Amino acid sequence: MTKPTALVLMERSGIPGSLLARLESAVSVLWLAAGQEDTADVRLLVTANAELNSAYLRRFPVLGGIVLTGTAADYVDLDHCREHGIVVSNTPSYTGSSVAEHALALALASNRYLLPLDAATRTDARPPSPLARELAGKVAGIIGLGEIGGRLATLLRGLDLRVLFVNRSRREHPGAEQVELDRLLMEADFVFLTLPLTPQTFHLLDAQAFALMRPTARVVNVSADELIDPAPLAAALRNGRIAGAALDVIGSPAPFLDLPNTILTPTCGWYTQEAVYRRAETWVETVQAFVAGSPRYVVS
Repeated sequence: MTKPTALVLMERSGIPGSLLARLESAVSVLWLAAGQEDTADVRLLVTANAELNSAYLRRFPVLGGIVLTGTAADYVDLDHCREHGIVVSNTPSYTGSSVAEHALALALASNRYLLPLDAATRTDARPPSPLARELAGKVAGIIGLGEIGGRLATLLRGLDLRVLFVNRSRREHPGAEQVELDRLLMEADFVFLTLPLTPQTFHLLDAQAFALMRPTARVVNVSADELIDPAPLAAALRNGRIAGAALDVIGSPAPFLDLPNTILTPTCGWYTQEAVYRRAETWVETVQAFVAGSPRYVVS
């Protein structure tokens, strides 16, 4: 039986050897850049973030499936896929521990002034004057208790923080209390954003939200930049309305570059050896499932 052809729009070197063998046993793989491929026989597309609009997808006359190697599907014309019977699957649940640990690391680094202390030590300068605060007994507020938020709640409880959380649906988590957003903002020493971006969550943290926070509060965002309105956040940091922010930045960090009470990382919270392997293993298994006639993680 002839193996179906899969066009994989990513570097071959990014896949561990053992997984590469499993992939190539299931499909005949084309490793080509978008726009350069022979499309006639392609039954399956695999991509991380290539723009898959209707005009592009029409180039594949026998396309039956698309496997996205991340969770987002907003770069795919899902209406076209539904109209033409193209199954779209994503790759969920590979980042949880990695992103939760990164959020905790950001909170610790901000709270203990690790970056200015490091800089002072390297230059033999006087250390910064603010005293750090212990985490034990403080209040952590998690907005979005999905896989990442749940893992983060467990880590924070292990450090003896009281955990409050906000979630759009009712959830239970050991040792954590579900509350309304305003209460979380007013009580939390640390506000963690671990929720997806939607029209309802766009600029969820705005000037009004920062006005509710404690002056000792620190904001940690390991989700989309657009969850926070950057101008009022920068103002709150500059005038001491809140103590600090630690952001795993996707877009421009410009509003925060001159603010010493910020920590910025380049969207690397998920990027660990374990998460990279889980991601590849999951999407390779999804390709195998498609070939076997049992698509999984279907988003459209």
